[in-house]
Amino acid sequence: MTVILLEPSRPGNPIRLEEVVNAPLSACLFTGYVSSLLQKNAIGVEIVHARLRDWSSEQTATYLSQKSFRLLCVHAIYLWEKTRDIFELLSNLRERNITAHINLYGYYPTFAYKNILECFPGIDSVTVGEPEITILDLARCLLSEEDVSPLMNIPGLAVRGNGGKVVFHPRSPVCDLDQLPFPDRQDISLYQKKGIVTYILGSRGCYGQCTFCYLNPFYGKINQWRGRSAKNIFDEVFGLYAEDGITNFYFSDANFFGPGKAGKERAMTLAELFLAHNLEISFGFECRANDIEEHSISRLVMAGLTNVFLGLESGDPASLKRLKKHLTVEENKKAIQLLQEYGIEPTYGFIMFEPYSTLKSVRNNFEFLKEMDIMRIPAVTAHLLHHRQTIFQGTPDYQTMLPETPYSGCDMSFSHYETLYLIKDQNVETFSEIITHVCGTALSLMPKTFDCATHASTESVLSNTSALAMLNNTLITIFANTLQYFETHENTHSPKVIEEMSHRLNHEVRGVMESCNPLHTRAFY
Repeated sequence: MTVILLEPSRPGNPIRLEEVVNAPLSACLFTGYVSSLLQKNAIGVEIVHARLRDWSSEQTATYLSQKSFRLLCVHAIYLWEKTRDIFELLSNLRERNITAHINLYGYYPTFAYKNILECFPGIDSVTVGEPEITILDLARCLLSEEDVSPLMNIPGLAVRGNGGKVVFHPRSPVCDLDQLPFPDRQDISLYQKKGIVTYILGSRGCYGQCTFCYLNPFYGKINQWRGRSAKNIFDEVFGLYAEDGITNFYFSDANFFGPGKAGKERAMTLAELFLAHNLEISFGFECRANDIEEHSISRLVMAGLTNVFLGLESGDPASLKRLKKHLTVEENKKAIQLLQEYGIEPTYGFIMFEPYSTLKSVRNNFEFLKEMDIMRIPAVTAHLLHHRQTIFQGTPDYQTMLPETPYSGCDMSFSHYETLYLIKDQNVETFSEIITHVCGTALSLMPKTFDCATHASTESVLSNTSALAMLNNTLITIFANTLQYFETHENTHSPKVIEEMSHRLNHEVRGVMESCNPLHTRAFY
């Protein structure tokens, strides 16, 4: 074995309610694509999926220490305080005398590569941007050269040069995604046993310019949307359907539709291929509200579309403008209504609070959610009502929020990958803190089966679980009353206000659950 691709474990972090922002990163299929490309070029490779196998760091280190390999490539994801775990694992490997070249790839290391190479001498290189061709070149170099100096000339690879200075030359993204072999799915049986949907990557990049997103900076160019052909996507799906009996798919694309008329036509072509071959499948995808129009949606639904994640972000015109969504509130409403007409209850990307939120923008968001009747399930409601914009390195907003004197030096706490901020309006900041406490309490009380990823119907959940229905109504009422309080009271941004109101409202939420079904509630703690 010459190359190992590691998907590390991702320990849960109960104090972080926003880990949903990492969901697309876990489904991007980079590891599978790298593996298939290496195999195509006759390079031995093994995927070690510690996360899928529920391995601890110790179990992972023990397994790897028994292997012989020249290159270890690690798909690293930012997990707040838990990010340290992956570096401790790699340090453990060095202590076990693992001498292989260690490379990190993925979204997080792409934007943090300088800090990683400055702080962690056990890491030899970082792949910046798309990993497939860069890792192939890296593997070829390591397998053919005794002198590692040529590594400094590999586009897309960040390494330490003379004097320890980080050296990096950018690489352009793959232009024709059809030229990449289908991703390696050697662990497909484990995915099926765990009931995890089968991901398909139909495109990369986005034609949008949202300030909260680092997708385009990751690929190195603005508006760098690239789509596989409908026929190429169909061939992969058909193979999985016919050979492995897989019938449930999810497109992990940030934007399923390409730009303009051509994007709709490509989606329609794919739908017609599914229909022409009588594939009995279901699938979902993510898209912008302006991509939803009846002609293409109707055919996609006939072809098996059942699930749409809609990037709304806001029901406030000023926030949509600041976030550069290039959408209107009315477009968001029309998209929701059209999907519902075709029997699809979307899930949503929504930012209730952002750095420049005002009480008016929060009110607009709340009224929008009520008007569209989105808040039906308490786990969804809790996330929608408290969700606060996260600002990660690589996003346009990260650059605008940097302090006048940027941080320099080695950050071993990983804290500078995310910009923490206070909302400019102090009353809104206080309101946000209180609602976050309340929603956090609600989420901790709910059974884990009822979360944003649950595909149970709203009617089923509410009719069979009165406690959850009452909790949902309580969350909405608490938000409405607290918002009204802040709208009618000035200068309420004191620590005492936060503590007293949070305590009272948390007690109210717990009381609802206990009064509805005391015996059932005990299992929630």
